[in-house]
Amino acid sequence: MKLALQVLDGPHKGKIIYLRDQWVFSSHFFNDPEMLSRHAVLSFDTNFNWKISGLGGSTIRAGLVEKPALSLINGLVFHLGLTGFKVIEKPAPAFKDWEDAILEYLNTYDWDQSKSDCYFFLNPVRLTFLQGPQSDEFYTISYGPRELGFNHFDLDVKDPSQPEKIARFFKIGESAYIENLCGKELLFNKKPFSQEVIQEGDKIQFGSNIVEFSFV
Repeated sequence: MKLALQVLDGPHKGKIIYLRDQWVFSSHFFNDPEMLSRHAVLSFDTNFNWKISGLGGSTIRAGLVEKPALSLINGLVFHLGLTGFKVIEKPAPAFKDWEDAILEYLNTYDWDQSKSDCYFFLNPVRLTFLQGPQSDEFYTISYGPRELGFNHFDLDVKDPSQPEKIARFFKIGESAYIENLCGKELLFNKKPFSQEVIQEGDKIQFGSNIVEFSFV
């Protein structure tokens, strides 16, 4: 039997919550001042049955009993804070089209607003490999922050002798900066450094690699 939860109280009263592994019950989502910001989580037990477990020492109340965890069985009623839930058989979806299905799926998540750290460089920075395995290749950095390193998902260096994180590129005001992430293995204009403002024609060296900076 496939299960779901029906919300019994609060602004989401009547809402059906479809069970998802590691879904967290939060006071923000349920607008419940008695619920913790991370009150409980859904998961599977060793028999692959659904259970709900308290987080941070919180408990789940079923009737007059409070427990750190409960197995979810059809018909069970439990409370987190002031909000009640009833375990029900998962209803068949009745979506008009795929857009309704996606909207319902997204609405069951507790989305937190977040600020993006991404920004654009006033003048894109070009990294041209003058020497090394990637000689004559280049990267153009138009936004940041970015990172350079061996086998890196961002700016990939193909030299296996180099560290996973070599340098980070960012900006302060209108100036582009480079930050050393690997210590003495990286030189800026043949000198050790921590952070430097990037100017036209500056070069970095790591292992057999020499990279020159220019602005696009």
